[in-house]
Amino acid sequence: MSKLLISIAFVFILFIGLIAGNRETLKHGKKLYIQQCSKCHRKSGKGVKLVYPPLKNSDYVRKGDVVELLRGMLYGREGRIVVNGYTYKGVMTTEIDKSLSDKDILLILNYVLKELNGMKIKASLKDLKTARKKGKLPVYK
Repeated sequence: MSKLLISIAFVFILFIGLIAGNRETLKHGKKLYIQQCSKCHRKSGKGVKLVYPPLKNSDYVRKGDVVELLRGMLYGREGRIVVNGYTYKGVMTTEIDKSLSDKDILLILNYVLKELNGMKIKASLKDLKTARKKGKLPVYK
């Protein structure tokens, strides 16, 4: 019986540690998002209508194409994009600092996915490698 209680306590402690670690990861992702993305997309993620598209509650983000999102983050994008029924035309020069680690880039996107859009998917290192291999997005017309 005591071994069972010890095992349950151990699992509980691990679970609490994972939750706390996940909160810290999201907190760091938010901090990086604010540093790297909020100048245009705003701290709230709501963007500026017809100028900078929203990332929060965004149908474009919710498509779940993390490789495309990562390509935009890494290389920028230009041309026409429709987000939540509004057309945005212009150039997104990437604001992602070239010195950021792969982990930090993924933390930013995973913050956008989870906290700004309530999604359960996560961008992975494999997704990031694929995005780098595919390179810059084509110009959208």
